[in-house]
Amino acid sequence: MAYKSEFLGTEDVKKLLVKLSVPAIIGMLIMALYNIVDGFFIGRWVGTAAFTGIALIFPFQMMIMAFGVTFGIGGSSLLSRKLGEGNLDLARKAGGNAISSVLILSVLITIVGVVFMVPILNLLGTSADIFPYAKDYYEIILYGTIFNSYLVAANNLVRAEGMAKVAMFAMVVPAIINIILDPILIIVFNMGIKGAAIATVLSQIIGVIYILKHQFGKNTSIKYAMNDFLINLKILKETVFIGASEFAKLIISSILLILGNNLLGIYGGDIAIAIYGVIMRIAMLLLMPVLGIVQGFQPIVGYNYGKGQLNRVSESIKLALVGTSGLCLLGFILVMIFPEKFIQIFITDPEVISQGVFATRIFFMFSFLIGAQMTIGGLYQSLGKAKPAFIISCARQTLFLMPALIILPLFFGLNGIWFSFPIGDLLGFTLASGIIFKDRKSLNLSS
Repeated sequence: MAYKSEFLGTEDVKKLLVKLSVPAIIGMLIMALYNIVDGFFIGRWVGTAAFTGIALIFPFQMMIMAFGVTFGIGGSSLLSRKLGEGNLDLARKAGGNAISSVLILSVLITIVGVVFMVPILNLLGTSADIFPYAKDYYEIILYGTIFNSYLVAANNLVRAEGMAKVAMFAMVVPAIINIILDPILIIVFNMGIKGAAIATVLSQIIGVIYILKHQFGKNTSIKYAMNDFLINLKILKETVFIGASEFAKLIISSILLILGNNLLGIYGGDIAIAIYGVIMRIAMLLLMPVLGIVQGFQPIVGYNYGKGQLNRVSESIKLALVGTSGLCLLGFILVMIFPEKFIQIFITDPEVISQGVFATRIFFMFSFLIGAQMTIGGLYQSLGKAKPAFIISCARQTLFLMPALIILPLFFGLNGIWFSFPIGDLLGFTLASGIIFKDRKSLNLSS
């Protein structure tokens, strides 16, 4: 029986990587506009205090996304490998279990978020001046958890089938809706920060409707049956095991953002937190295309590894490394030359811009190394090698960045916080490179 995903093992690897990566890059760039557009309209039309409010909620949004990403990446890795092996039954169950799990967890997260709203907002580092803005944004975003998580998970699952364009439009369509709704709700209807949150949730609902139509339509390789959605502990364990590295990375990133926001509040006040929020959005803008390439090459690696076509796996890795490293180098050059232009996208406050130029240049000092690290981590996820994927994903934050964030400010104050990030990038790259060099022969990828 021929499956619709067969082309992953037969088409020219270079053309295939472009075919899968370009839609993913476009989709990820437009997906980045969710936070970028909110930040643009809030920062320019509502003010720096409101912008700081959404910056403080961003770690919470990452935590919500972490659950969708976990089951999306874990489920898609298992799904693509089973398709490569020709095991359509297990491929269906991998997707079905991922969908059921993310829906159940989304409901639980919403309940916990409502019950512990005030303690969570305090933990995120909100000051008395920022609290009202943060609360308004948090409440609405929280009720959209199920749509956000499902959209992220389902996006990975359809991409694992080779439906890169569907995955792209599932991000493009809601992003366009968000861009249209933001100025209408924030400016025309004068809803401020609440308008930004409502626009985000409504756009996510549209995205879910779109992806459901294709995920359960006629052109999918996966024809789900009801029993595919029953939780299978063996499949669930493998899914979580594979997705755990990305989950840990996002959760630890969220914790680091919370830690960073609290430390910035101590050493630099609300202005420093606003600068950090701007930098995070710049990083998102620059790294989303890199993530698009990683997402594009993962189905190729997973499918061909399952097929035993290791020459195609090696070729896709080399091409992905060139692409991700090239994009990171381009982003590094642009940020170093035009930092104030990037900052002015979100904030017009002269004091924020003045302090932000120095902080931005320091933050992105070794950003040109991030692409290789992301590619190596994505490789291990695709191969189902959970342990090295977990180490690569988490080491930068836990072993390097977190200690630096805690220790350096004691000696260098606010500057110590900014310098912690390039230190983490450099050491994280060194570790990832060492792991792949050590494993190259055992993976039969030495060529």
